[in-house]
Amino acid sequence: MTTAQKIASILIIALGLLHCSFTFLNYHGISYEAAWFLGTGVAIVLAGFLNIAILRTSAQDVVIWTMALIANVFFLLGFAVSSYMMRQPQVFAGAILFLITTTYCLVVKPAQSSDGSPAVPPR
Repeated sequence: MTTAQKIASILIIALGLLHCSFTFLNYHGISYEAAWFLGTGVAIVLAGFLNIAILRTSAQDVVIWTMALIANVFFLLGFAVSSYMMRQPQVFAGAILFLITTTYCLVVKPAQSSDGSPAVPPR
């Protein structure tokens, strides 16, 4: 499962960078639409970074795990809804990638201490 998470995280970052690069092909000049499109690509890249962070901490940091789970669920829902409007391969790929990362977050939960509170990672 960790290998799938690692591959999906890298592909999410690549998808976000590709999305950013298409800003300059789809929009000629600066506009609100171009800024929105570019910002969405940056958000996808940052979601990929969160998934890399969860791998590096082995899901021991509750804050990183929570942020990654929330981001993954939002992007999964966003790509799923978008797939009804845009029947394009990158939308289906995004939905599949975020399904993988969301599943990983739900399967690999942060460690708990003996009293049931979240464990604090060693420094």
